[in-house]
Amino acid sequence: MLCGFNRWEVFLLLLFSLSSFSQTPPHWGVSLSIEAEKEINRFFSVTGKEEVRLLNNSAGFDRNAASLGIDYTFLDRKAKIGVYYAFLYLYNNDCLFESRHRCYINLSCKETFEPFILSWRGRLQETYRDASRGKYKINPKYAMKNKLEAAYMIWGSPWKPYLSCDFSTRLNDPVRGCELTKLRLQGGATWRLDRTTYLDFFLRCDEYLAGDEPRVFSLGAAYKMKF
Repeated sequence: MLCGFNRWEVFLLLLFSLSSFSQTPPHWGVSLSIEAEKEINRFFSVTGKEEVRLLNNSAGFDRNAASLGIDYTFLDRKAKIGVYYAFLYLYNNDCLFESRHRCYINLSCKETFEPFILSWRGRLQETYRDASRGKYKINPKYAMKNKLEAAYMIWGSPWKPYLSCDFSTRLNDPVRGCELTKLRLQGGATWRLDRTTYLDFFLRCDEYLAGDEPRVFSLGAAYKMKF
């Protein structure tokens, strides 16, 4: 408790106050996704995900992303490494619909300090963009992402609130070199429906640090299944 506010009210106030520093009005959007994970054995699992994002106050299509990958779990299920491919269909900055291909490697680990769960995920990704649909000086585009998350386990409750921060760094810009390009803040809660299905509700803020893209606030929901 802080001056009459709980931690979630403070976080929401922080997100909305960020818009006061923006040079352009922020955009609002919606993110909806469904994810399925199938365990092959104790160490390997396959994950598929489909995500749709809407922008401009949810009235316009932003992107659709379909991904498929395989993960290997180790260190007593505290660490995971995976290889993924994603097909993206999106509305680019030149106001054209474009297909992109993305490959990435994830490395993640987590540790429990009851009632908290702390986790980190690193991602190295390569994105091929369609040069006939836009003017790109860098193609393919390489990026490194680091995500930090803290979740809180409520004893006897199916809800698990969390906060996360994601940093995106461009790696192969011939002029600027390695540069931090985007910061993502996200707060939400995961609702465990049963032993294998979950619903995730969140509020997200994407802050672009390079270029003139506006800040984006998104409301999101994700349905996750494990087999």
